[in-house]
Amino acid sequence: MIHYDAFFFDFDGVLADSVEVKTRAFATLFEGYGEKVVYQVIEHHRRHGGMSRKEKFCYYYKNYLGAEITDQKLTDLCQKFSQLVVNEVIRSPEIEGAEKFLKKWYNKIPCFIISAAPDKEIKEIAGQRGLTLYFKVIVGSSDSKQNHLKNLIKKYDFNPAYCLFFGDAESDYRAAKACFVNFIGILPGPDAPLLKIDSKVKWVKHFHELKSKFE
Repeated sequence: MIHYDAFFFDFDGVLADSVEVKTRAFATLFEGYGEKVVYQVIEHHRRHGGMSRKEKFCYYYKNYLGAEITDQKLTDLCQKFSQLVVNEVIRSPEIEGAEKFLKKWYNKIPCFIISAAPDKEIKEIAGQRGLTLYFKVIVGSSDSKQNHLKNLIKKYDFNPAYCLFFGDAESDYRAAKACFVNFIGILPGPDAPLLKIDSKVKWVKHFHELKSKFE
């Protein structure tokens, strides 16, 4: 087995099959603006899974509604979004083999979650799903994925060449690449948006397919 210093994980679509939970939430919040806007929002969200909801709301208002979003409106939308998704994400099925993989490796290789969800929310979700014990640190949208990854590597003195990031979104891939960290996509299939960014990305559908790579 290749020696690794650390494993880093995105959450939605990587550990939990929860991407469509958030798709439905975005659609609900923009349904009052008509089918075209809802379609644009959904398409953008699916292509940019690792982008924070705050960034998405600002983008949607500016580009699809032609309006600036106020701080209060942004806060309200984020609260409504959280109310729509938290319980559903907690109840979402895992990506096949995820917890079995974590159980096998967390005592041997430090594991970290780097999510685009708010820090408090992703920690609550991980806790409610009984996953907290597997992770040394869980962080969310308090900073960019790239900065979180860079800071964690520095803090724990990891060698980036011996770190591995499991992700499903362009932001995961870009963060890993910028920090010289190895990357494996956890993707639903060959039509995944990430493969349109780079068709050479190494990927698997679920964690059971990783077995041969770690033994």
